[in-house]
Amino acid sequence: MMFPSFSTAITALAAFTAIADARPQPPQPKGLTTLAKKMPQNTLKAPGALELKYVLLGVGTQNYTCLSEDQALAPNTTGAVAKLYDIGSRLNTDPLAQWKIPTISGLSLSLSSFGTWQLDMYLKAEGYNEWLGNHFFTQKTPTFSLYKTKTKPHPLAMVAKNGTMDAPKTACQGTTGEGAVPWLYLIDDSNLSQGGVNTVYRLETAGGKAPATCQGQKKTFEVPYAAQYWVYGPKA
Repeated sequence: MMFPSFSTAITALAAFTAIADARPQPPQPKGLTTLAKKMPQNTLKAPGALELKYVLLGVGTQNYTCLSEDQALAPNTTGAVAKLYDIGSRLNTDPLAQWKIPTISGLSLSLSSFGTWQLDMYLKAEGYNEWLGNHFFTQKTPTFSLYKTKTKPHPLAMVAKNGTMDAPKTACQGTTGEGAVPWLYLIDDSNLSQGGVNTVYRLETAGGKAPATCQGQKKTFEVPYAAQYWVYGPKA
């Protein structure tokens, strides 16, 4: 019985957004200068003089293995895969951005658990549906490839973890209550990146956390997650 009400809510959201978008809009500031001031509060190292280039929504899976016969051991992580959507362009001029930012990851993860069309409708309604690229691991290196942008060379961040903090208790705990993966500060310390990006913050995580042990798990398994990736680089 939930399907009609859910569908109606999404349709209403899309209609409201269309009306709001039709209103006269103030001149847009250059870059993401407005949004940079609304970065979620965290204890990670500050970006300093770096410039915010993209804010991306990642929706995908955290990937794990349980290859040992000892079921009491914790799973090993083998990285993650996710599609990366541009949310920064719209949030930068959205007067409600401060309140939307904490909700986007959890809502996207929840909708993706119903099916792709529910998530697609939400992203389209909010103007977050531009797919810019993918997040994956190159061997053991977290990689963010924005190969769908018009920028040449395409922005490519190949980074390593340089700081971490637990996700806030208010974070979405995932589709089965598994918990939210930590927030991360990732930097390029090997000069492998290109396209003006070299630093990534993983923030506003939802789900994705591995179980405490391998008990009852397959040798390889995935846990759905969503997160925001705030991507920085040197000022142009």
